Amino acid sequence: YPPPSSYKYIVGYVVQDDIISGTLTVRENLMFSANVRLSDDVSNKERKERVTKVIHDLQLEACADTKIGTEFLRGVSGGERKRTCIGIELVLSPKILFLDEPTTGLYYRNYLNFILLDELQ
Repeated sequence: YPPPSSYKYIVGYVVQDDIISGTLTVRENLMFSANVRLSDDVSNKERKERVTKVIHDLQLEACADTKIGTEFLRGVSGGERKRTCIGIELVLSPKILFLDEPTTGLYYRNYLNFILLDELQ
């Protein structure tokens, strides 16, 4: 078994309540997660490639450069926000991903896309 200190590199967790910076764009939130949480041996080029792949896989291209939004600033939709939260973990390429109510707030079509993404991985 891997030592507990390595868990942060192999396990991801998406909480039910979105914990995300509303003043950053979708892309910036994903890059922030990659920059802060990936090990130092992952190059900047690889980090950007991971972010681009997650944006594509979660169908966030149309809003990638839109701010998430706050109570004072209109931003992305609730479904886009939820998918960004999932993407924050996926950019780390975890072997195991725990999700607490991952489809809460998603439209049915996005729910089906989420299930399809699960089957592809």
